[in-house]
Amino acid sequence: MSALHPSIFLPILRRIGVALALTWAAAAWALPAVQSTASIRAAAEAFVRAGLPAGAAKAKIDVQGPAAGLRFPQCTDLRTAYFGNANPYGAQTVEVRCAAPQVWSLYLPVRVDQQQGVVVVARALQAGHVLTAADLTTVERDSSHLPPGAVDNAQALVGQVLRYSVAAGQPLVQSMLTGPQLVHYGQPVSLVAQGMGVRLVALGQAMADGRAGQSVLVRNLQSGRVVSGVVDAQGQVVVPLN
Repeated sequence: MSALHPSIFLPILRRIGVALALTWAAAAWALPAVQSTASIRAAAEAFVRAGLPAGAAKAKIDVQGPAAGLRFPQCTDLRTAYFGNANPYGAQTVEVRCAAPQVWSLYLPVRVDQQQGVVVVARALQAGHVLTAADLTTVERDSSHLPPGAVDNAQALVGQVLRYSVAAGQPLVQSMLTGPQLVHYGQPVSLVAQGMGVRLVALGQAMADGRAGQSVLVRNLQSGRVVSGVVDAQGQVVVPLN
C-alpha cells in the first residue's frame, strides 16, 4: 500500500486547530469575573485611614492578605468593618464583606504605625542625675510602642531629676522624674503667708529638704514658731491664711 501524501492531512489539522482554539476561547470567556486582591486591600486601608484621629495623616497602614491563590467573585457592594476592637494604632482586624451579587467575606490583619517625637536619654544615667540639654535628644518612634506619658518636649525636662537609673535611648516619662530640690535643710527661705487678699512675707529657716509642690516645716525666725507650708516654683514656702 502506498504512503499517503502529507498534503492530505493539512486541511484536517487546520480544522482541528481552529476547533481547539475556539474551545479554549469559550472556556476562558466562561470563567467568572474575580475581585482583585489589590482592590480588597485598598478597601481595608481606606476604611482604617478614615477612622484615624486628626493629625494621623502620616500613619503607615500595612494590610496583610488575602493569601496568594485565593479567588473571590467580583463584587458590586463591598463593605468593611472592624472585627473586634479598633485601637486605632497597632494591630487590628478588618472584615471585608461582599453583599452582592454573591455573598462572601474575609478577615484581614492590619497594622497601623504612627510615628511620634519622643525625648530619650543620649546616654545611660543614674538615679538622682539632674538633666541637662546635653543629656536629651528627640527621636521618632512608633507611638504604639511608647510607654504612657512619654514626653515630647526636651526643653521642659532640663533641670528635672531622675528618680530611677535609665539606659541610653530610653524614652522618658513624667513619672520617672521629679523636680529639683529648691529648699535645703537649714537654708534661709522666704516664708509667705497669703489668703483673703493679704500677703505677708517673713524670713524663715527650712527644717527639711523640699521640691516644688512638697510640704515642709519652716521656723519663723521672727516669732520662733514652726509652721508647715508648700514649696512653690520660686523656692518660697507658702502658708495659707485661714
